[in-house]
Amino acid sequence: MLSLLAIVVPVTVSAEAARLVTIGGAVTETVFALGAGDQVVAVDTSSTYPQAAVSRPKVGYARTLAAEGILAMRPDHVLAAEHAGPEAVFEQLRAAGVAVTLVPDPRSVNDTVSMIETLATLLGRPDRAQALVRELLIALRGLPSIGGEPRDVIVVIGGQGGQIMVAGRGTAADAMLTLVGARNAASAFRGYRPVGDEALLRLAPQAVVVPDHALRTLGGLDRLRGQPGFVSLAADQFVVLDSLLLLGMGPRLGEAAERLATALAPAPAMATP
Repeated sequence: MLSLLAIVVPVTVSAEAARLVTIGGAVTETVFALGAGDQVVAVDTSSTYPQAAVSRPKVGYARTLAAEGILAMRPDHVLAAEHAGPEAVFEQLRAAGVAVTLVPDPRSVNDTVSMIETLATLLGRPDRAQALVRELLIALRGLPSIGGEPRDVIVVIGGQGGQIMVAGRGTAADAMLTLVGARNAASAFRGYRPVGDEALLRLAPQAVVVPDHALRTLGGLDRLRGQPGFVSLAADQFVVLDSLLLLGMGPRLGEAAERLATALAPAPAMATP
């Protein structure tokens, strides 16, 4: 078993009887994967998987929460990704008697395992956690090789002021590229940064990965391919994946890595007649 991150988990909440509000796509996905979806009474708008979660009432976007909307769901416990907030909302919830657990955002396989096992401990479902982790590790061991020298890849996560937003090091996108054996062409900076045409040309990516939510905000794939820094790239050098699958690093991490590695693998050489 991979080592776990330290996290303080409340022990005074009866998980099996609790009404849960889950915030953050990976947290929600994990709770449902652990078989506790029936306890979830509401989710945030980033919780787009599984379909049963999509049908739950929404309490807003993870980063711009309001205590009133959450309290209206009468939760016993709020399980939230650490990027959620503002923190004042969680303070209000605790003052109202609602337990709150913040779960670190996964940035590695170890982190994903930690999240699964932490939530399983809280929910009283250790057996299901073992099965999920086993499936995840088996999938990762069977990843296809993208072969040869690591390809320089960038992940575009949106646009700002006529520029595109690129994921640097320390992000989930960077972690996914590393996991499949690719090289983040934008690793010179940390976090997310808007880049212009000249900067894109200097990055010289050999492939571009785009989560589907970002593609919608960028006006579609044709418009993205029309960027001056991308005009030399062929259509098959653009990879579009479901946003939560690609960036959530939740229980489907093995599936996400397999899809990304397969998409980034070079096409087989044509046989010589």
